[in-house]
Amino acid sequence: MSSGTSLEAPNSPAVKSLCYCLRVQFVQVQSALTPQSLSSFWTALSMRIYDILVTRLLQHWYVSTVGAVILARDVEALRSVSTLAGTKHDHWDILRELLTLYMTPPDALKIMLVGSEGDASSGKGLFQRAGREQSLVFMSRRVDFRYKTGQGLRKSIWATQLLDELKVRDPSDGHINMGLFAAGRRV
Repeated sequence: MSSGTSLEAPNSPAVKSLCYCLRVQFVQVQSALTPQSLSSFWTALSMRIYDILVTRLLQHWYVSTVGAVILARDVEALRSVSTLAGTKHDHWDILRELLTLYMTPPDALKIMLVGSEGDASSGKGLFQRAGREQSLVFMSRRVDFRYKTGQGLRKSIWATQLLDELKVRDPSDGHINMGLFAAGRRV
């Protein structure tokens, strides 16, 4: 890659600007609110930022391996500023785990999703920590999950085989309830 590529930049410009503004404003907000109000406000702000990011990601983006690296940096920057105050920020930790689905080769996804036993009902892996449907929807946003044909989009062979092995259906084939991904559901 040539010098000055997006992989060399620590964060995307929008995230960099948002984090800067939030850090600058934090001091003002902190001085204006009681500790309890600050905690409530900043927790609500954290959840709202998360909800906007996840909704945008799942409705509009398909993520490549390189894109996943950039996205992981952006999520880390947003998580960092979102945890300046407040509690209940575990939604960011789960999102960071879900983003690894974009960086993992297809042949290693099964272990990530269900644990080393390879059993979807084992209560391990991302199915246990993030939820089965949530994990599958995030996985479906991999750029290599589907490919274009003359008849439209088709699932990749690895995706079809993985879903069959896990004996699960692809939730992205139908309507996706974005409410399942809200930060408030994790609290």
